[in-house]
Amino acid sequence: MFKNFSKHQLALSFFMVLIGFLQAYNHWGERTTLSLFFLTSSILLLLLSIIGLFVYRKRQISNA
Repeated sequence: MFKNFSKHQLALSFFMVLIGFLQAYNHWGERTTLSLFFLTSSILLLLLSIIGLFVYRKRQISNA
């Protein structure tokens, strides 16, 4: 899953996490269910992005 990804894809994933958290904040008062969906999906995507960052760093170190 994390074998073939670029630096740009990794940066975009962190940007998408930011958008997800902003959407969760935006819908917090009116639509709580939608807000919780954005919050949980953003947390999941954040965890996957952090794992991807570790894999990318490890790949860069092993290629050097």
